[in-house]
Amino acid sequence: MTRGGYTLVEMVLVMFLLVLVAAFVFSLTGAGSTAYLRLQEQQDLSADLRTGLSYIDVKIRSHDAAGQIWTAPRPDNSQTALVMRKTAGDAPYVTWIYIHEGYLCELFIPEQAAFKPELGSRIAAADVLEVGFSDRQKLLVTLTRQAGDNALTRSRTILLRSGGETP
Repeated sequence: MTRGGYTLVEMVLVMFLLVLVAAFVFSLTGAGSTAYLRLQEQQDLSADLRTGLSYIDVKIRSHDAAGQIWTAPRPDNSQTALVMRKTAGDAPYVTWIYIHEGYLCELFIPEQAAFKPELGSRIAAADVLEVGFSDRQKLLVTLTRQAGDNALTRSRTILLRSGGETP
């Protein structure tokens, strides 16, 4: 003799399995989206640093002449900045590359003009710029970006054809 329909035990068991599968799917989706967001944040940080390092590389190569590139403390605080001199016409100009309010900035001014960091153009998001000569031909540039408790650092060694100057 066969019975039609379901018993209460069978229905409860099927519902329990359905809830269990749904919970597993939602937890797996949540873990996947969290991992994706973490990876995306890391890629954004890395892209900002690569952009900044590439910009500095191009600027240094365009100013690469004997005695025209050096590091100096910023006039308004003790942070190290990269300074490059170029003469346009008869007037010498300097380009300052520095960190200001969480951004890598560039300021192009006459050599005798006052340094005002807020007038610089923002290049890329970065929190720390470390720049120094390992010898007269090698300039080591390091950028760091902080996001919450996650810090990312990228470095590049730039070989100078002419040699830098450290006044």
